[in-house]
Amino acid sequence: MTKVSLEIKIKAVEEYLSGTEVKAVVARKYDIRRMLFRVLVGIYEKHGRKGLLNPPLVTGKFRIKLVEWKQQHNASIVETCVQFAFRSPGSVQKWEKIYLNQGKGVLLEMHRGVKNNRKPRPTKTSEELTKRELILAYTKRCLKKINSLEKASNKKISQVIISLRARYKLADLIEALPISVSVF
Repeated sequence: MTKVSLEIKIKAVEEYLSGTEVKAVVARKYDIRRMLFRVLVGIYEKHGRKGLLNPPLVTGKFRIKLVEWKQQHNASIVETCVQFAFRSPGSVQKWEKIYLNQGKGVLLEMHRGVKNNRKPRPTKTSEELTKRELILAYTKRCLKKINSLEKASNKKISQVIISLRARYKLADLIEALPISVSVF
């Protein structure tokens, strides 16, 4: 479905109210979801055209008031949206779920906006750990005659770093191995 402008939604509601078509037919004609169209018609009937043109200001207190009214009156999502002249039934459903699962506090702290649905980047620490492990494993293979890195001389560690520079950044190598930049 494409996004339908508010003017077209109002036109669809007025056409429904003045015509002989049923809600489902008018909603399909204007490509408006049926539940949303029921909400729009209800708001128009209860609050008039101004109810659709001037939506309420959404704050944390508004969210809580709306959800608590819905719970107290055992109302449907459509009835709740009509009562508050609120045009977003999906938000009401989401807020009620948050209210029931996490409490009022979360609704108060919510901020308006679009959530970022991108996958989080892997943290540097996990990335660095794998690099560090690879560097240490390769270094131990190069220095197999010596049992530990601490016993290796700076010259031998420097040779290992030179051989690994094609694979890893110098900063990662210096950080992983027991040698300072000035000594290298």
